[in-house]
Amino acid sequence: MISKQSFVFKAFDEKSFQSTAEVWTQEALNGLAFPSEIEQLMAWAARHLAPQEGASVAYGIFSPDSKVAVAICEIVVTRKSVRSKWIKMLRVRLRPQIDDALNSTSEASSAGLRDALEIFIQATLGTFKLGKVAQANTIKIYGRTRQQADFLRFLGVELEKLPHNPMMVAMEGKFLVVQSA
Repeated sequence: MISKQSFVFKAFDEKSFQSTAEVWTQEALNGLAFPSEIEQLMAWAARHLAPQEGASVAYGIFSPDSKVAVAICEIVVTRKSVRSKWIKMLRVRLRPQIDDALNSTSEASSAGLRDALEIFIQATLGTFKLGKVAQANTIKIYGRTRQQADFLRFLGVELEKLPHNPMMVAMEGKFLVVQSA
């Protein structure tokens, strides 16, 4: 079983965002990602660091004691009805170094997959806790492609294995739906 404490879900502060932007940009310039995509992501994240209901916000997944995020999560709190809120994790962007390892054809690919799975577990747990604070009773994670939806199914299986699991998990179309147990 994966150690769930190797990554931490938290809001960016000015220093952690600047550190993340610098490192990710350098990794992109070194050929691990398209520099224009990282530039667009950082520009979006810079405008979405403060949470506002109904608007997306950037959260980071960090290694303990690190100021550089290993992933950036796009999260939004929406209203399904007057009495019901949803929190949606719209996207998780992996650090270029991790994404490159995940997509490689070498042995680094399995390490990248383990890291990606851990990152998504922490992103889901962090979003779940954020949903409780926002009094959102449903969390939805969207898989844009067939591969992403397959990964979310795998993520759901791994979430169900967590000890003292406070969540019920199900796939609804391309969404992994997480609710309080």
